[in-house]
Amino acid sequence: MDFQLSIHAQEELVERDIPLQILELVLNQPEQVVEEDNLKVYQGRFEATNGKTYLLRAYVNDRVNPIRVVTVYKNSKINKYLR
Repeated sequence: MDFQLSIHAQEELVERDIPLQILELVLNQPEQVVEEDNLKVYQGRFEATNGKTYLLRAYVNDRVNPIRVVTVYKNSKINKYLR
């Protein structure tokens, strides 16, 4: 999938230690896509280098071409967000 990262999303990837490859995997093969705040939220689980499993949530504006990742974060509360 062709996409662009906002400056904020680029900063979040670095600050939260999220590999770009994980984001690409979730965008291409999401476990779930939900809508929040007029954005699509691509969600998928991944195992971090510390051995813990996290849920990656990527907020995406899909009304532009290419799609734009607005923000991205990881969360350990998988059951709270994955439906």
